[in-house]
Amino acid sequence: MGLIERTKIVSDDTSSEFPINIIRTNRRKTISIGVAEGKVRVLVPKRISEKEISQIIDKKLPWIRDKIRAQSQIIPVKPTEYVTGSNFMYLGKNYKLKLITNGFEQVKLLNGCFVLGVNDCAKDNNQQNIVREKLVDWYFRQSEKHLRKRTEFYGKILGVEPKKIQVKQYKSRWGSCSAKGDIGYNWTIIMAPNHVIDYIVVHELSHILEHNHSPAFWLRVEGIIPNYKLSRDWLKNVRSLTI
Repeated sequence: MGLIERTKIVSDDTSSEFPINIIRTNRRKTISIGVAEGKVRVLVPKRISEKEISQIIDKKLPWIRDKIRAQSQIIPVKPTEYVTGSNFMYLGKNYKLKLITNGFEQVKLLNGCFVLGVNDCAKDNNQQNIVREKLVDWYFRQSEKHLRKRTEFYGKILGVEPKKIQVKQYKSRWGSCSAKGDIGYNWTIIMAPNHVIDYIVVHELSHILEHNHSPAFWLRVEGIIPNYKLSRDWLKNVRSLTI
C-alpha cells in the first residue's frame, strides 16, 4: 500500500519551467494533478504506463502554466506594522508607506508611496492605530469609486442595472447579489489586480440574470471574462486581503 515517489520532467521544454513530481500509488484509480508554490505534484495509479502519464500531463500543460502564473502574482499583503517602509497592496501592486511629521492629514498616493502626516509626539501604538484608520478610510473611498465605475461599465455590456450598490466589510466573501438585484462588494477587493476586480464585478452582475452557479451562469461570466478562472484561482490562493 506504499507510495513510489520520484521527480520527473516531461520534456526538455518543461524542465526549465517547473519540476513535476510523479507519485505512484494503488490508492487511486485516476490521475490527480496539483500545483503549489511553483511545483507540480501528480498522483497516478500504479497500473498506468509512463507513456500515458506523459500524454496526460502534456495535455494539462496549459492549465498547469495558468495555475503557476496565477500563484506567482500573489504578494503577501499583511504588514506587521504601520510604519514607514511597510508595504500595502493597491490594484495588485505593492506601495510603501511614508509617514511625514506634520504632513498631509489624509492619505495620498504620491510617487509610488502612500504618504501621510503624523504627530511626532504621539505614542507608537496610538499612532499606528490612527495610521491604520486613515489607510482604511482611503481604501474604502477608492474602492467605492472604482467599483461603481466598473459596475456601470460591465452592467451596460450585460444589459443589467443593480438596484443598489454597496461597498462594505465582509468576513468571508468578496461580493454578493441579492434576489432583488442589490450588489455588495468587499472594500478590500481594491487591493487585487484589475483583472480580479473585473471578475468579481462581472460575477455579481451575472447573478442578476442567473441566481445560481449553473453552467449557464459560468457561460455568461466567460463570455465577458474569457480567462476568469485565472482570477478565481488568484482569489483562492490569496484567501484574504487585509491591512
